[in-house]
Amino acid sequence: MSVSISRAILHILDPSLGVPVLSDNLMSFNDQMREYTEKHVLKCFNDADLKKTKFINEDGLFLKLIKEYKLNEEFKKFTNEIAEFFFKLIAENQDIKPCDLLFLQANVFNKDYIVMLKLNYKNGYIHFTKQEEGTKNIIIEQPCALPSASGKIDECIFVDLNTLEVFVKEKKCQVYNEPCYYISKHLLECREEKPDKEKVKIITQATDKIIKEFYDDDVMMKTKVKNIIRENVEESLKFNVEDISDQVFEDREIKKAYSEEIKMKGIKEPEVKVNFNYANKIKTKQKFVTDEGIEINIPYEMISNKDKVEFITNPDGTISIVLKNIDNIMDK
Repeated sequence: MSVSISRAILHILDPSLGVPVLSDNLMSFNDQMREYTEKHVLKCFNDADLKKTKFINEDGLFLKLIKEYKLNEEFKKFTNEIAEFFFKLIAENQDIKPCDLLFLQANVFNKDYIVMLKLNYKNGYIHFTKQEEGTKNIIIEQPCALPSASGKIDECIFVDLNTLEVFVKEKKCQVYNEPCYYISKHLLECREEKPDKEKVKIITQATDKIIKEFYDDDVMMKTKVKNIIRENVEESLKFNVEDISDQVFEDREIKKAYSEEIKMKGIKEPEVKVNFNYANKIKTKQKFVTDEGIEINIPYEMISNKDKVEFITNPDGTISIVLKNIDNIMDK
């Protein structure tokens, strides 16, 4: 089994109640509840937006409590203190969604983790029976519905109890008048990392901007950049921004403009690392759409293979795409 839960407790953080409702007892699981929880743990652990970060404040509350928990294993005390701190954050910052916090100690793929699942409230609807001169059935809104078994959890934390490696999926919120990844900054006191998807998006958008400005929006150059990223991510779960610049641009001033654009967007380090989950979901095909609405999907590895695909710029400025050496065509 890839997920095994040994302890669980649920705390209610609804600011409309005025105080957090902290559970005095650990949860017990029937088969349905265990399946619900294990499914969500596994989905969160395999989520492409789960990012690895590290604690930067040795005296921070979360790290201190984790270390204490490793020594005394007082699970309820640990979760109560985190829940109370989190409730204060929610109460003082309207941008943070109210929630229930589900804390778990779980073994996931043979590693022991403390897991925190933030079950953000959603609007749901239930039937309700009123007695008004007889029975009257109506539908009412339930503002504190939790994520369904097939739904997605937006925010979560995994802390490896052996190495203290920390993984987080989070939303950027306006907290104390500052937009930030508030779980990393205020709860974990970790280095604020952008999600891998956002980092790759920044790189490709910055590259597209430079190509549009200096190379008349050359489609093949854009495709080359995406292919460089894909190949490096598949091979080593990282890519180097300077390598992209060297392989795509020749002019020194253009390279400089590209580097400045990347840094201005928040990517400071030359090497961008991505996690395994994101690497598994990175696009393997480039989609081209002509001005007449024709769509063509070409695997990235085929784009630079002139024995299979050739892009020809015609004298009148139009582009021809030639597909070669096709053994079979299927209707899909």
